[in-house]
Amino acid sequence: MSENSAENNNYDDEVWIEHIRNGDEYAFEVLFKKYYLPLTRFAWRYVNSKAVAEELVQELFTILWEKRETWNASGSVRSYLYKSVRNLSLNHLKHQGVKQEFDHQWMEQKEIPQIEFRDEYREQQIREAIAKAIEELPERSKMTYKLHRYDGLTYPEIADVMGVSVKTVESQMTRTLKILRERLAWLLPFLVIALMVS
Repeated sequence: MSENSAENNNYDDEVWIEHIRNGDEYAFEVLFKKYYLPLTRFAWRYVNSKAVAEELVQELFTILWEKRETWNASGSVRSYLYKSVRNLSLNHLKHQGVKQEFDHQWMEQKEIPQIEFRDEYREQQIREAIAKAIEELPERSKMTYKLHRYDGLTYPEIADVMGVSVKTVESQMTRTLKILRERLAWLLPFLVIALMVS
């Protein structure tokens, strides 16, 4: 497998799985590098600890490599990985009962949309307003919104990860965008560009 074909965004999921099943370390490395950061960020939303999130994602990829010969992902590779991380995160919370403090600096770097403004005060004001509005969303709506806007998952992939129907995801996003539009109406000229809240 060539490097160019392996890094192609349209690379077929079944081909990825086939190469990894056959012990292709390069294919596995590319998959790891592509998804490590977004999966860690996703896990952090559950466990509120960067260290624990990283550990869970590393655990997933370790298990995946060890059991690669029998890997059978239903749906897309991306939704399979996200769903697996979600399950590991929930199991961690259930069995460990660990409650960590938020790593605010890491959150700000990875979660808050990057917006360019000349007015630094206004920029900070907007960032804080966006972050506050998103964090105050109902838990499932917040997770759905972040999976779609930050991680780029499609509605069917989100439905697969969260264990709900596509229609449920669609309705959650509709309600979420309505809430954000109402709460951030005074920032709407900026939000149209920054968050695509329309």
